Amino acid sequence: MFENGFENTLLEHQLYWLAAVYFIVEAAAIYYAFHAILNSRTSQAGIAWAITLVTLPVFILPLYWIFGGSRFYAYLEKFREATLEHIDTATDALQQIAGYYVKDMQALEDINNTIRHLDIIPFTSHNSAQLLINGQKTYQAMLQAIEEAQDYVLLQFYIIHNDHVGETFRKLLTRKMQQGVRVYFLYDEIGSHRLSYSYIRELRRAGAQVSSFNGHKGLRKYLHINFRNHRKILVVDGLKAFVGGLNLGREYLGEDENLGFWRDTHIMLEGPSVQTTQAAFVKDWFWSVGEVPRLNWSVREAEHKVSQNIMVLHTGPADEKPVCSLFYCAQINHARKRLWIATPYFVPDMEIIQALKNAALRGVDVRLILPEKYDHYYVYLASYAYYKELQGYNIKIYRYTRGFCHQKVILVDDVLAGVGTVNLDNRSIYLNFEVSAYVANKGFAAEVENMLREDMHNSYLEELDIIDTKPFWFRAASRLFYLFSPVL
Repeated sequence: MFENGFENTLLEHQLYWLAAVYFIVEAAAIYYAFHAILNSRTSQAGIAWAITLVTLPVFILPLYWIFGGSRFYAYLEKFREATLEHIDTATDALQQIAGYYVKDMQALEDINNTIRHLDIIPFTSHNSAQLLINGQKTYQAMLQAIEEAQDYVLLQFYIIHNDHVGETFRKLLTRKMQQGVRVYFLYDEIGSHRLSYSYIRELRRAGAQVSSFNGHKGLRKYLHINFRNHRKILVVDGLKAFVGGLNLGREYLGEDENLGFWRDTHIMLEGPSVQTTQAAFVKDWFWSVGEVPRLNWSVREAEHKVSQNIMVLHTGPADEKPVCSLFYCAQINHARKRLWIATPYFVPDMEIIQALKNAALRGVDVRLILPEKYDHYYVYLASYAYYKELQGYNIKIYRYTRGFCHQKVILVDDVLAGVGTVNLDNRSIYLNFEVSAYVANKGFAAEVENMLREDMHNSYLEELDIIDTKPFWFRAASRLFYLFSPVL
C-alpha cells in the first residue's frame, strides 16, 4: 500500500507540473494570438495564427516564432551599423551614383513620385541592358564576364547545385582566383540545402570568401529561416552586373526530366546600375559576414548609342515600408495601354488583385503568363483560388505549355520593362530579399514585348470560369492552400 501511495503521489506531482507547463504555454500562446491579430499584415493571417495558437499551442507556438514575423529587424539594425561603421565608403558610393540620377522622366512621373517617397535609389542614366533569354545564353554571358574579371567577382544565388553547371562555375572561379581575382560567394542555406560541403570547401581552399546568408550560430539562426534571400546577383569588377530568374543548376538548361524545357529570363547591366546592384550584395554580405569588401564604386558609363534609364530595386523584409508591394502596385496603376506579367507563381495579396482589376477597368490590356507545368503543386493549386475574383474583368491568363516558365518579367505600356527575382506571391513581395532591374526605354520594352509574344504563342488562353468545371477536391484544395498564401 505504501508503494501504491507513493506512486500515486508521484503521478499527481507529474500531472501537476505537466498542467502548470501547459498553462504557461497556453498563456504564451494567447499572448501571441493577440500579437498576431495586432501585427499580421492581413486579417486572414492574423485570424489563422490566432485560432491555431489557442487550439494547438504546443505545436503552433514554435512555428509562430519562426514563421509569424513579417519584419527582419535584426537585418535592418545590422545595415544601420554598417552604414555608420563605413560612412566614408557609403558616402563615396552614393556620391558616385547620385551624379547619374534621372530627375525628369515625364513618361513615368507618377512612378517617380512613388520612388521619391520610398527612399530608394532612383533611375540612373548612361546604362545599357542586354536581355538574356534562357539558360544557355545567360550562362555563356556570365562565364564570359567572369573570364574577363581582373579584380573581383561577387556571386549570390538562392539555389546552387554542385552538378555540371555548378562545377563549371566553380572551376572557372578557381582558375580566376589563381590569377589574383577575389571571389565573394553568397548562397541561401534553405534554397541551397542540397549543396554539398565539399563544394564549399573546394571554393574556400582556392581562396574564395564563402558564406550562407543566414550563417549565424545559435537559436537566432532558426528564428530567421523564414526570411530567405531569393536574389540572384553576379557583379564583375563593378563593371558588369547580372540579375534575373536563373539560379545555378542543370534544370535551368532544361535538363530536368520532370519539368523539361526551362523558360527563364535574365538581364546584363552596364553603367551606374552596376553599382546599385552591387549595393544589394554588400548589404547581404555584411549581414552574413560582418565585413564590407573593398570594391569599385567608380561608375563607368555604358558604351551604348542610346543611354538607358535603369533602376535596380532591392527589396526585403527589412524595408521600413513595404517597398516591393508599393512599387509593384505603382507600376500597375501607371499602366494605360498594356500590362503584361510573366510569373511562375501567382499567389498575390488583395492589394495587387484590386490594382489588376482597376487596370482592366481602365481599358488596360492585362495579361498574365503562368506555367502549365509546376514545380510546387500547392502553389499551382492556390493560384486557381483567384480565378473567381478575376472573372468579369477581361483579364487574360495564358498557361505556358512548352515547359516550365520560371521568368519574372513585367511590361508596362511601351516605356517600362522589369526583369528580376520577384514572383507574384506574398513570399517574394513581403518575406524574401529580392532584386529587379527596371528599364525605362522604348527599345528595350519592344524587345521584351517580342519575347513575351513568343511566350504567349507557346501558351493557351485559359478561361477563368474553368475553376467551375474542376472537381470538388480540386476547388477545396485550391481554397485550402489559398488560406496559407501569406507564407507560400
